Amino acid sequence: MDLQLLGKVSLVLGSAWLLFGGRRIKRTFDQLPFKHSLMSHRGGSNEHVENTLPGFRASVKMAVDLLELDVHLTKDGHVVIFHDDDLGRMCGAQYKGRKIPEFLLKDLPPLLIPEHLKDNKRVIGDPDSSRIPLLRELLDEFPLYPMQIDVKRGSEQLVIQVGRMIQEKKREHVTVWGSFISKQQSYILKHFGTTIPVFFTILRAAKARVLHSLGLLWTMNIYESAAIIPNVSFLVNRSFIQQLRERGVGVIVFGRNGSLDTEEEWNHVRNQHCSGICSNSPTKLTQWLKENSLF
Repeated sequence: MDLQLLGKVSLVLGSAWLLFGGRRIKRTFDQLPFKHSLMSHRGGSNEHVENTLPGFRASVKMAVDLLELDVHLTKDGHVVIFHDDDLGRMCGAQYKGRKIPEFLLKDLPPLLIPEHLKDNKRVIGDPDSSRIPLLRELLDEFPLYPMQIDVKRGSEQLVIQVGRMIQEKKREHVTVWGSFISKQQSYILKHFGTTIPVFFTILRAAKARVLHSLGLLWTMNIYESAAIIPNVSFLVNRSFIQQLRERGVGVIVFGRNGSLDTEEEWNHVRNQHCSGICSNSPTKLTQWLKENSLF
C-alpha cells in the first residue's frame, strides 16, 4: 500500500477510535439558552476594576448579554471572584507568588486601582472597587442574569461549591460554565454532567478544529453548549464556526488578555460568523453592535 495513503487511513481510523472508543455524554441543552452577542469580560475591565461588583453592576445597567467572571476557593472554603493564579498583579508586588487558596477570606488583600482608572471618581469612590467579592454576593444581587463562569485551577471542592450555588439559585438556564483546564472540566462532568451548560476546554476545541479540517467534525460527540475561543486563525475559521453553530454551539471569541476591544477586531470575528464577542469595553461595544449585529 502507498505509504501516504496508509498514513491518511491510519489518521482517520485513529480519530474514529478516539471519538467512539470513549464514553459518550449527552448534552442537556440543545443550544446556549440565552443571547450572548456581548460578553462583558470580568465586568468590563477598561471601565472598572476587573471582577468587582461595581463593574458587574455597570454592565448589568447597560444590559450586556452576558457577564464573564472567574472563581477561586479560599483556604476556609469561600468561592471568590478573581482571575489570576497569583495575587501580585492585582494586589501589589508584595503578594507576587501568593495565591487565593493560601488566604482566609478575612485576610484577602485589597485590590489596587489600575493606573487607567485612578482619575475615575466613580471607581475610586466605591469601596467595592478595591474588594475581592464572593460569588454568592453576585448571585444574590443578580440571581437570574446570564453569566459565564470560568472555574480556575483548584480543588474538586471548588467545582462542587460553584455547581451547587448555581443549582440553589435555579439558574442553570442562564449560566454557561466550565474550565479551560481538562482536570477541572472532568470534575464538572463527574458531579453535574451537562445539567448546567458547559464550554469547551482548549484541548477539545483544538480537537474539534482538527476533525473539522479532516471533514470529520460530524463524528465528534459534542456535549458543550459554547466554544469560547481565542482570536487565532486556526480556531476563528468561518467554516468551523458555522459547523459548530449548526450543532447548537454558541461561539464567543476573545483576544489578547481575554478581550477584543477594537472595531477592527470586532469586524474580523463578525465576518467569521461568531455569535458573541468578549470585551473589556462593553460601553463601546454596545454602541457598535447597534449598527453591526452579529450573524
